Amino acid sequence: MNSTELKQYVDAAIEQHDNLNLEYLIIAAIIMFFGGFLIAYIREKGKNTATKEDVGRITTEIESSKSYFTERMEHLRTDLSSRAHFGKVRYEREMRIYEAIWPKLIELRVAVLSLRPAMDRSLGPDETAESRKEQRSQRFALAHDEFRKAMEHNRPFYPPEIWKELLEVMNLCWGEAVYYGVFDPRQDREYWTKAMDNAKAINDQIDKTCEVIRSRLTAFDVA
Repeated sequence: MNSTELKQYVDAAIEQHDNLNLEYLIIAAIIMFFGGFLIAYIREKGKNTATKEDVGRITTEIESSKSYFTERMEHLRTDLSSRAHFGKVRYEREMRIYEAIWPKLIELRVAVLSLRPAMDRSLGPDETAESRKEQRSQRFALAHDEFRKAMEHNRPFYPPEIWKELLEVMNLCWGEAVYYGVFDPRQDREYWTKAMDNAKAINDQIDKTCEVIRSRLTAFDVA
């Protein structure tokens, strides 16, 4: 491996951006390079054929390469440090977003599953079916609006795969609310069956969303 080949090797390795193995690859290449020069020099000297010009050429080549590699390694350290800082900042920003969105998601779940719970209480003394329906619908509408705003206001700052899962939660909840507002349990024979099916779909999607967010944050651990 000559000096030109080594420089090409180092530049290619840096372009790969392998944080874990990059420095080891470069150091190995440098050892191979200088080792090759040393072996060649010893062989020539053993044959008594090395001249002052040969030694001078080798010394000049080594000094030039050392300067080049020192510069490249400094650039590499700066680049890795910059990326590590950016990763930390991004992690902290995303964490704040999820901490803001998740409580609103839980409130949305409580509100939507309270629309028509499997075991509902009897009407109170001053409560009618219409007033109960209105109260529950208003609670849902407020929770849905708060969740939607948290999603949309932060959309540019978290990955599309997270947005996709959150949007699916919101759509499932909205579908349950529409069903609750339109259909009458006294006229729809599948009213309570659909309520249970929708509740399961909503809970499953929230669990899936939780895992996607957890996987996203775990990815920063190996960044």
